[in-house]
Amino acid sequence: MSDGRKARISVTVDPDLNEYAERMVEGGIAPSVSAVVNTAMRELRARDLRAAAAWAAKLEEAQQPDIAARVDRLQAKVDQQLQAHGFSAPGAA
Repeated sequence: MSDGRKARISVTVDPDLNEYAERMVEGGIAPSVSAVVNTAMRELRARDLRAAAAWAAKLEEAQQPDIAARVDRLQAKVDQQLQAHGFSAPGAA
C-alpha cells in the first residue's frame, strides 16, 4: 500500500511453512509471522522484477543489428541441417 499502512489479509500455508515461520519468531529472527510472510513476498517480488529486467535487456539486445543477423544465420543453418536430415524447417508447409 502506498500510504504506509499494512493491509490485513488471511492466508493458508502448509503446516511445515507455518512451523518454520513460528520458529523464526520464537528464535528472535523475525518479530512476527506476518513479518516472515511480508519478507518472503518482498523477496519474491524483487526476484520477479530482476527477471523481468533481465528479459527486457535480452529483448533489447536481440534488436541490435549484429545480433539479429547472427540469429538469422544460425536459424538458416538449423533449417539447412533439418532439411539435410529429411525434416521440414519450422513454418514450412
